[in-house]
Amino acid sequence: MMTPKGHGPMQYVILDLEWNGTFSRRLDGFINEIIEFGAVKLDEKMNLLATYSEVVRPQIGKRLSGKVKRLTHISSEELEAGIPFTQALSRFKTFLGNGVLMTWGTSDILALMENQRYYTGSDRIPFLTYYVDLQYYCERQLSYESGKQMGLSTAAQLLSIDEEGVEHHRALDDSLLSSACLRRLFDPVTIKTYYQKADCDEFFDRIGFKTTILCDLNNPLIDRSTMHFDCDQCGRRAHRKGDWEFKNKSYRARFLCEHCGHEFVGRIQFKLKYEGLMVKKRALPVPPQEKPEEAEEE
Repeated sequence: MMTPKGHGPMQYVILDLEWNGTFSRRLDGFINEIIEFGAVKLDEKMNLLATYSEVVRPQIGKRLSGKVKRLTHISSEELEAGIPFTQALSRFKTFLGNGVLMTWGTSDILALMENQRYYTGSDRIPFLTYYVDLQYYCERQLSYESGKQMGLSTAAQLLSIDEEGVEHHRALDDSLLSSACLRRLFDPVTIKTYYQKADCDEFFDRIGFKTTILCDLNNPLIDRSTMHFDCDQCGRRAHRKGDWEFKNKSYRARFLCEHCGHEFVGRIQFKLKYEGLMVKKRALPVPPQEKPEEAEEE
């Protein structure tokens, strides 16, 4: 995160995209083909400056999935009258100008990168300068539960924003609703600490990196020496009683503290992120069904 220098009055552009999951013969796989752009431009005082809306004519898959039809209500006539992706992206570039790009979560910018890669061979969006994950910003401002993602409608409800008349899953309406959330939580100083410099390869490498849970103990990235546990009662080193089992995205094993006799389950997770390998450890109580039954009194 960083604060830009040398900029004049900032403008904020909130982008929302709709897409259709379609099979590409060229890729021999599926792609989220963008079918609609919607964006809102605000000034530093959160005044609405302009809106941008374009339906994109599909060029990879000609039919919308049933789910996308039900969610967006985009008609075949609208799609046929739409413009090609590259033209829509060019117009959005002009609309964005030097503004700070915002999206609700990173799925939209990832879809933009995916479509850019399909049409140009590169997933870099060359006209971006700064980016903010608006979902993350709102979660932090609302002190939302750590580790859980906050949906746009949830944010609107928490902020008492009237959603009547909002056509969800249409790009412009969703970008307008996102802008309403930003208005309620906007702080001109705090928001700048969430800026990410987007005119460099490092930004696209990081945002496009897929976090992976390591599930093979033979993976060379895993240091087996980290898989020890101290007793959560007395702090002494505990002894592992059984084999490691992989369950719910983490490894678990029974441990016994030979000093105080306390038994517990040691849980450890190896998560590979862009920044490197994260190791998360926690001691849990032994589930009741796994505890040995006490001998019946005679």
